[in-house]
Amino acid sequence: MTIVRPLLLLAISASLLGCDEWAGYDIQAPPAQARVVLDDTPFIMPAKVCVDPSTVQGVPDDAELIDGELCVWEAFNGAVPEGMAYSDVASCDPPWTQGPPWFAQPTRIYKSPASLLNDEAWVAEADWAAAQIRSSGCSCCHSSMSESGNTSGFDVDAPGVWTDSMTSSQLSMSGGNNELHRLFGAFPAEDNHGFAREDTLWLSTDAARLKAFFDGEFERREGGQEDVDESNAAFEALFGQVIADRSECVGEFEGVGPDGTVYWNNDAPVRQILLMEEDADTPAFTPNLDKPEGTIWAVYVDFEGTPIENGALRIGDVPAGAQQVVPDGGPAPVLEEGRTYSIFASEDIMVGRVLNCTFTYSAVPVGG
Repeated sequence: MTIVRPLLLLAISASLLGCDEWAGYDIQAPPAQARVVLDDTPFIMPAKVCVDPSTVQGVPDDAELIDGELCVWEAFNGAVPEGMAYSDVASCDPPWTQGPPWFAQPTRIYKSPASLLNDEAWVAEADWAAAQIRSSGCSCCHSSMSESGNTSGFDVDAPGVWTDSMTSSQLSMSGGNNELHRLFGAFPAEDNHGFAREDTLWLSTDAARLKAFFDGEFERREGGQEDVDESNAAFEALFGQVIADRSECVGEFEGVGPDGTVYWNNDAPVRQILLMEEDADTPAFTPNLDKPEGTIWAVYVDFEGTPIENGALRIGDVPAGAQQVVPDGGPAPVLEEGRTYSIFASEDIMVGRVLNCTFTYSAVPVGG
């Protein structure tokens, strides 16, 4: 269904009734069923879901179909054709597992002048920006019209001026002014119904227009350097382990042993292990940054599989419930004597990194 928010009509109705349209606005915390997905379900890797377009309302005539079906990536960075709502086609469960599980109740943080809703040009841009977010998996957490049960942080369907539910630092982040947002990863626009997210935090079919809207909101709000600093700090906290320098593995406590066994210096089981070239980038988010150039071998545990215990995996092993994702279908590499590699492992995708260090392989045991 194509969703259009008649903000101007809302403003007129509110003024006629003499009431505050925010008065009855109340977003409830996620129900128990949603909390199971948010809290207890590991990262679900993006996969395409395909439907018969005749079963979905509002599919544009020029929407790209695959073998006659409308296909969408089930991911926070997946999108449906422009003008549609993500939740009309895809499930919110995968996006929920790919982002922060905590709930932050949307409220009215800023009070814009009521006259803003009489500015037809502003209303048109605000409606368009909201529709852009509704079309992506981000709507699962930021659009109450999706009825996902987990609208958190801010709401593009909040009454009146919906950006009043955003902090000034969130407006700064949304404009894509810190390049660290790119570490969230992205699908190619040509494989994502024209939506890209390299230049703005949120997916868009027109990044310059979306950036102009959020930068304009930041300026209208009279956001300052404090807000910019806060947004930068948020990105640095989120991606701190990605941008940090890689260390050297500590002897017998972490790295890869003579028989190819991977081990780390704690008891946390992991779902992601990568063997990489010494100078490969640290993995970030799927679909394009979790297996950086220089990845030699990688095993991922499926979200329903049992995570790998410390010391229970050797390079080349693929446990039940796991997949070798690099190389795809080929044999695992043979470790070369005297060659330096990097090894990476995390409790889940982008969560709980336990290993990110370099080691020089030797088939000779320590002291042997």
